[in-house]
Amino acid sequence: MATDLTPRERILCELLANLFGVPSVVPDDDFVRLGGDSIIAVQVVGRARRAGLRLTVRDVLALPDVATLAAAAEPLRESPVDRDGGDPRGGAIRPTPIMHWLRERGGPADTYYQYLVVRTPAELTLAGARSVVQALLDRHDVLRLKVTGDAVGEMVPLPVGAVRTEDCVTAVNTEGLGPEETLRLVRHEMIRARDRLSPRDGAVVQVVWCDAGRDAPGRMAIVINHLVVDGISWRILTDDLATAWEAVSAGRDPHLSPVPTSFGEWSRLLAAEAMAPRRTAELSWWEEVVRADVPGFGSRPLDPVRDLEERAGRIDLTLPAAVTVPLLTSVTDRLRADANEVLLAGLALALAEWQHRDEPVGRRAVLIDVEGHGREEIADDVDISRTVGWFTSMFPVRFELDGLAAPDVHAGGCTVGTALRRVKEHLREIPDKGIGYGLLRHLNPVAGQALAGAPVPGIGFNYLGRFPLTDARDWRVLPEHGIQLDAPAPGMPMAHAVEVGAITLDHADGPALHAHWAWAKGVVTELEIHALAASWFRMLEALVAHAECPDVGGLSPADVAVAAMDQDELDELEASLDAL
Repeated sequence: MATDLTPRERILCELLANLFGVPSVVPDDDFVRLGGDSIIAVQVVGRARRAGLRLTVRDVLALPDVATLAAAAEPLRESPVDRDGGDPRGGAIRPTPIMHWLRERGGPADTYYQYLVVRTPAELTLAGARSVVQALLDRHDVLRLKVTGDAVGEMVPLPVGAVRTEDCVTAVNTEGLGPEETLRLVRHEMIRARDRLSPRDGAVVQVVWCDAGRDAPGRMAIVINHLVVDGISWRILTDDLATAWEAVSAGRDPHLSPVPTSFGEWSRLLAAEAMAPRRTAELSWWEEVVRADVPGFGSRPLDPVRDLEERAGRIDLTLPAAVTVPLLTSVTDRLRADANEVLLAGLALALAEWQHRDEPVGRRAVLIDVEGHGREEIADDVDISRTVGWFTSMFPVRFELDGLAAPDVHAGGCTVGTALRRVKEHLREIPDKGIGYGLLRHLNPVAGQALAGAPVPGIGFNYLGRFPLTDARDWRVLPEHGIQLDAPAPGMPMAHAVEVGAITLDHADGPALHAHWAWAKGVVTELEIHALAASWFRMLEALVAHAECPDVGGLSPADVAVAAMDQDELDELEASLDAL
């Protein structure tokens, strides 16, 4: 069948098979049914671009199969001028909404970092390690960032070549160490690397290369200040490491693909977008979302002095592949929902059940801060599929919980479908997936003042998407060192009373959803969190059971363009069509 593929179909099938870690993908396959989400869609756009094809994230998520996606792909115009890692317009990088949020949160921003540990080739030397890291530093200007004002004040990228790997790559010897000894040593070295971060001195990256000897793969711990990196950025960087090593190992100078739109350009676009009429028109919508009629979460408000990250309670739970696989494929397909909608519907059901035990009347609504990847397509001439930076958007969502604590939930009954419809309706009403809230709150003085006094959601939720771990290839993430990415330094106040971070990791037996719960011990108890976390997983299992029922899959207003039709009218329309 491979001989029948068009050149574009062959490119996309191979690309998707690599991303999803499956033997093959065919033109009839659907991106969402394969387990795709918006984060992977950004990767598809970036890798397609490297192969000479232009796609949008909207294309990847909306088109029905790979064949249609290939037909929609356009050849890239002439390669853009190689900017040599610099911003052609020069000037400072403007603080983005999430950077302003960090400043308001308080705490030691200089050492607020993210990290990954990747496997490195056995033949890698210190010189080779420095060569591949230097390629990243020279290509991505934010990795040369220098803060010239306060912690998130004016920022400028230093010139290409100004940051040298002699100052940011450290080598340690792990030859002969056992697995536990290696883990301890790497963790120790990462903490030391964290303490060397200093954005004011242009030191936002520190790398520890662990040399296991000439006959064994090593590992590389990459520690980066959170101001310049996010979940999608890590996928760009690990791909670039592999590309750079391919050149270095062949004796060539590493040359990484250009970055069409710099982070500085994006930051200036956001500043202008915050004042645009289409954004200011959203203000009344957001004011309705955060209106002050939602009860506080927990026994007391968060205290920035007492409720610090290092004092938080923490648990890690894993949803087995037997549940995760249908949850992210058949459930999203049959119930016409994306992964974020499914996970948040399960959380809304869990909150309804959890609160109903102590408050039988139930709360009318709950506010949750949701993190998005923030790389929304808000301008036609912008391509940020290759841009490294902290793009994250954070916005409040409001879920009505009335009637969701019903007896039929655990069997996957109708209440499960009701919850998912509510979540879909609310999330799909949000313009551009919530990017406007941060723009108004932090970059628009008038709107920011109106939103400044809004209630702070008690729960924060972040789904980091899917990471491949099934192969033993070099430059792949080693999960034994941690998979949460965020690593606040001591003294960082908690942002929410409860924070839920989830990520899907591809293991040998299939993808599994890993959930990390953190909570302020003085606000909620360990028993409460264990009950809520267990309930969330039960509700995700209930969504799988619901999707397997023969009569599910009905439309909701969010699924169709006829926005004037409500749910009852849609149900009547479907019933009449079924009767034909």
